[in-house]
Amino acid sequence: RVTSGERAGAEVEVSVGVRDLNTAGVRYEPGDRVYLSRTVGPDGQEVFFIIDRDRSTPLLVLAFLFVVAILLLGRWKGLRALASLAITFIVLIWVLVPRILAGANPVATAIVASFAIFTVTMLLTHGVGKLTAAAVAGTSVSLILTGLLAALFVQAASLTGLASEEAAFLQVVVGGQAINPQGLLLAGMIIGALGVLDDITVSQSSLVFELRRANPLMTGWELFASGVRVGRDHIAATVNTLVLAYAGAALPLLLLFTQLDQPLLQVVNREVVTEEVVRTLVGSLGLISAVPLTTGFASWLAVRTAPAHLPHDHHGHHH
Repeated sequence: RVTSGERAGAEVEVSVGVRDLNTAGVRYEPGDRVYLSRTVGPDGQEVFFIIDRDRSTPLLVLAFLFVVAILLLGRWKGLRALASLAITFIVLIWVLVPRILAGANPVATAIVASFAIFTVTMLLTHGVGKLTAAAVAGTSVSLILTGLLAALFVQAASLTGLASEEAAFLQVVVGGQAINPQGLLLAGMIIGALGVLDDITVSQSSLVFELRRANPLMTGWELFASGVRVGRDHIAATVNTLVLAYAGAALPLLLLFTQLDQPLLQVVNREVVTEEVVRTLVGSLGLISAVPLTTGFASWLAVRTAPAHLPHDHHGHHH
C-alpha cells in the first residue's frame, strides 16, 4: 500500500526479483515500511521496485538521545556545540557539495570550506579570545601541511581516486560534468583530517592557558615543554583512534583480501587499500604537527596575557 506521493492509498504490485521476498540479502516481511521507485514502461505500464527500508524512526530516536546527552553534559556549551554541528552540515551539504558538482576545484573548495567550518565553529563553541586564536592558528597551519602532504603522496602513489565503487559510479551519474576524481580524493582527505585536528588543537590550547593560570610564573618555554609532554599522550591516543576508525570502516574489505591468498605487500599495493593507508598516515602526520604548532602559538599568547585576564573555564579536553 502506497502511503505518500501521487499514488497514496493505492495498492501496487512490487517487483523484488525473487520469490522469497529476498532482495540483496535483505528479507522483507508484511508490515515493513519501505521506499519505492516507480518507472513507466513504453506501453504505459507502471513498475514499482523497492529501494530500501524506511529507517527514519530509529535514526530519529538515536539523534534525540545524542542531543539530550550533549545538552545534559555540556549544557550551554553543549547547545553551542550542536549549533556548530548544524553549521558544519550546512557548509558541507549546501556549499561544498554544490560547488564541486558545479565544476569548482574540489581541493580549493574543500580548503575554503574547512577554514570556514573550523573558524566559525571554534568561535561559536569556545568564544572569542587568545585561546581560540591559538587553536585557529594551529589548525590552519596543520591543515595546510596535511593538504600538501596529501597532494604529494597521492601524486607519488599514482592514486586515481576511482578505486571505490562510489567514486566510479559518481562519474557515471554526473555525466558530462567534469569532476576530478583525484581532486575529490584529496578533498576528502582534507575534510577528514579536519575532524580530528580541531579536537587536538583546542585541547592543546586549553591546556597551555590552564597551566598559565595555575602557575603565572611559568615562562613561555616551560609552558611549551609541558604542553608538548601532555600532547604526546594525546597524539598516541588520537592516532590510534584514527587508524581504528579507518580500519573499522574498511573491515569488510580487509576480510575480503585475507581470502585472496596474496602476499601482504600485494594487498597493500591495491589502490583501494593504498588510499586508506595514505589517508591514515597523512592525517596522522597532520595531527602530530598540530601539537607543537598549537602549543607554540598558545604559549606565545599565554605569556603575553595578564593572569587576571586568563579564562577560568576549560574550553576543551586533554588527557
